[in-house]
Amino acid sequence: MNETSQEPIQLQTPIRLLYWAKMLLERHGCLVEERRVTLPVGSTRILRPKTLQTITLWYDIVLPDQYQMLEAYDRYRELSILYLPPR
Repeated sequence: MNETSQEPIQLQTPIRLLYWAKMLLERHGCLVEERRVTLPVGSTRILRPKTLQTITLWYDIVLPDQYQMLEAYDRYRELSILYLPPR
């Protein structure tokens, strides 16, 4: 599933993000709220094709400014874990 959004993409997170992660995402245009991250319009979310997809689906996310991250989406709990590149 490739999704280039004309609307902001909202991701539910299981916990509040760490301060540095919140600041990093906000610097790239994301809106970070309690247990939710909203990606800016124009972000791309692409399902990884060769990754073992079980309960967890793996997505590559690219923000409009080309910042990249990885999302692990638990489809049963409808929660996303974001993996950010090293600072």
